[in-house]
Amino acid sequence: EQVDAYKITCYDPSDTQKLHRLFEKFGRCYEFDIPYVRRFLIDSGVRVFSTIEYEELDDTFIEIKQCIDEISRLNMLSFDIETYNPAGVPRPKVDPAVMISYADGTRAGVITYGASHNAHVIKVQDEKEMIERFCGLVREKDADVLFGYNSSDFDLPYLRDRAHALRASLALGRDNTGFTLRRQAFFSSASVQGRLHIDVFHMIRFLATIGALKTNTYTLGEVYREVFGDTKKQVNKMDIWKMWNVNEERERLIEYSMDDAYTTHRLGAKFLPIFVELARIASTTVEDAVSSTTGQLVDYVLLKEAHARNIIAPNRPRESELLSREDEPIEGAYVKVPTPGIYKDIIVFDFRSLYPSIIVAHNISPETLNCSDCTKEEAYVSPDGTRFCSKRRGIIPEVLSRILKHRSALKKQLKSLDKDSEEYAYAYARQYAFKILANTFYGMLRNVRARWYCRECAAATTAWERFYIKDVISKAEKEGFTVLYADTDSLFIELGRKTEKEALSFVDKINKSLPEGMELELEDYYTRGIFVSKKSDSVGAKKKYALLSRSGSIKIRGFELVRRDWSQIAGDTQRRVLETILKDGSLDKALQIVNSVVQDLRDKKVPKEKLVIYTLLRKGLDEYKSISPEVSAALKARKRGKEVDEGMMIGYIITEKGKGISDKAELEEFVEEGDYDADYYINNQVLPAVESILGELGYGSDLLKAGKKQQGLGDWL
Repeated sequence: EQVDAYKITCYDPSDTQKLHRLFEKFGRCYEFDIPYVRRFLIDSGVRVFSTIEYEELDDTFIEIKQCIDEISRLNMLSFDIETYNPAGVPRPKVDPAVMISYADGTRAGVITYGASHNAHVIKVQDEKEMIERFCGLVREKDADVLFGYNSSDFDLPYLRDRAHALRASLALGRDNTGFTLRRQAFFSSASVQGRLHIDVFHMIRFLATIGALKTNTYTLGEVYREVFGDTKKQVNKMDIWKMWNVNEERERLIEYSMDDAYTTHRLGAKFLPIFVELARIASTTVEDAVSSTTGQLVDYVLLKEAHARNIIAPNRPRESELLSREDEPIEGAYVKVPTPGIYKDIIVFDFRSLYPSIIVAHNISPETLNCSDCTKEEAYVSPDGTRFCSKRRGIIPEVLSRILKHRSALKKQLKSLDKDSEEYAYAYARQYAFKILANTFYGMLRNVRARWYCRECAAATTAWERFYIKDVISKAEKEGFTVLYADTDSLFIELGRKTEKEALSFVDKINKSLPEGMELELEDYYTRGIFVSKKSDSVGAKKKYALLSRSGSIKIRGFELVRRDWSQIAGDTQRRVLETILKDGSLDKALQIVNSVVQDLRDKKVPKEKLVIYTLLRKGLDEYKSISPEVSAALKARKRGKEVDEGMMIGYIITEKGKGISDKAELEEFVEEGDYDADYYINNQVLPAVESILGELGYGSDLLKAGKKQQGLGDWL
C-alpha cells in the first residue's frame, strides 16, 4: 500500500536510536535497526572487493558513478600462536606465548625466542620482541587479509594480554592500532583496522551449519582432513609446555605450529571467495558475512531490494508478536516412508531448487498475498486456498528469480573452464554463494523472528510442495513404477521390470506439465540400496538410507557415521558394514567385521581418538538441571582449570573409573590410552549402530551377540 512517511537522515550514526525513541511517540518507526556500515552500502550501491568510479570537484566527493566487481589479488597471511601451559589451560597473565607461526601461500615460518636449527625460524631475544617482530612482519607482507583459526576468541586476545603485560606494542592495523573485539551470541569477532581479519573457524562453523561440510568436530585437523583429504601434524596440546623445554621436542613443536599456519591459510584461501560473493550480494562486509547466519544475509539482500524499489522494510517482531507467531505452526513437507529392506536398481529424481522455484513460479511474497489487483481466477491459488497476485511481481520472487538465473548461468560457465584455473574457483564460489542464499528464502518466510516472516506464504509453499510430490508419485505408480521413498523434493523409484530409458521418458512428460522454472531432474542411478526402520518400530525411517551408485560410490544419509554425537568406532564399523553389504552382498563378511571390532574393544586395542563422543554445550554448565555424561566431563575439566564455556564443542570418553556412565565420562585430553569402558562401547555404540542395518536381515542385538542367523542377504534380493 502507498503511505506518506518522513525519511530522517542523521549526521552521526549514534543519533539514530535516540531519534527512534523520540519519534516512536508519534507513530511507528521503520529501518532504525540497520547498522550504519550496512546502511551506507545499501544506499550507495558500493560492494566490497570492487573498483569504484566516482565524481569529485576540487577534491570534494560528489557521487559514485559505478561499482565494478573484480577478482582482487590479495596479500593473505595466516598466523597461529603456541603458549606455555603447565597448568593445562594457558593463563595469559602468567604463561608466555612461546612462538608465532605464519604462512603467506608460498612459504611458512615461525618467530620464536627458543633455540632451534630449523631454517624457517626467525630467532628473537624474548617474548616482547617476538610479538613486535610479528607485527612488523604483517607490515612487511603488507597483509590485506589476516587468517587465524579461533583467533578472535584465543590468539588475538591472548597476544593483547601478553603485550599489555610486557608493555609491548601490538600494532597489527595499518594505522598501527591493535584490534577491536565484538562479542556475539556464541563467539567473538575481531577487526583489524585497514586489514581484513578472517577467523577461519567462523567460516567452517557457517559452512557446517548449512550442511556444506560434514565434520564431526571443528578442530583444524578434522576440518582439514574433511576438506582436502589430507592429515596435518598433531601434538598433545597438554604437553606443549613440556615440548618447549626439550630441544628435540621443541623442533617438533615448531613444525606443528608452522603446519597450523599453513593449513589455516589453505582453508582460508579456499573459502574466502564464497564469503566475498555473499558479502557483495548482501551489501555487507566480508567480516559480517562470515559471522552472520544465512537468514541474516537474506535479510540484507531484501533490504537492498526494498531500497531500490522505494519500499519501506518491515520491522523485526516485538515480543508480543513473537508469541502469537509461535502459536501458529504450519504443516510441513510430504514424506512417503520406505518399507525397510534392501533393494536393487533404484533411480532417484530431484526437483531442482524446489522451494525457490515454487516461490518464483507462484509469485509468493508478503506484498502479493491476497492482493486486490487480480480476481481469484487470475491469481495464483495454492492448494490451501491462499491467493497471490499474478500481475505485480513480488520482492521475494523477483530477487530469487535473479539469484537462480545467475547461478544457472555460472554453472554453465563452469563447464567451459579449467578446474585448476582462478576463473573456475571464482565462478564456483559465486554460484555456491547464490545456492546458499536461494535455499534460505523459504526458511526465512517461516522464521518467526524474521523481518520478512509470512505464515501464509510459508504454508502455501509447503502446500504446493505436497501437491507436486504427491502428483508425481501418483503418476509414477500409474505408469507401473514402484516408488520406494519420497521426501520433500526427492523421489526414489525401484525400476523392477522397467528400464532406465522408460524412467527418463516419464520425467520428460512430468517436466512438460510443470510451471516455468520448475524441473524434475535425474540425481543418480543406484545398483543397490538399504532402507532401515525407525528405532523400536517396523515403520521405515525418514532420511536414513545408504545407496551404491553405478560408479561405485556410496551415498549415506542419517546413519551414526555422519553424526558427531556417536564415536568414530561406531561410525567406522557402520560404514564398513554398509559398504560390505552394498558392494559385496556378503552378510558373513559384515558379521565378521562386527565380531572383530567387538573383540578389539574387549582386548583394549582401540585407540582413544576413535572413542571420543562430541557434543555442543548449548548452555552454561550451571544451567543444566541433570548431569549428563558431557556435563559431568565438562565440570571435572573445569575443576582442573580448563575453561569450558557455553557454545563450545567438547569431546569426551567413557572410562572404566566410576559408578554410572556420567561418572565415568572424562574429556579426551585427560584420558590415558586403554582407559575405556569396553562394555559401554560395545552395547551402547557399536551394536546399536549396526543393528539398524543387520536388523533388516534378521539380526537383532541379542542375535548379534550370540552370532546366530535368521535369514541371509539372498532372502532380500
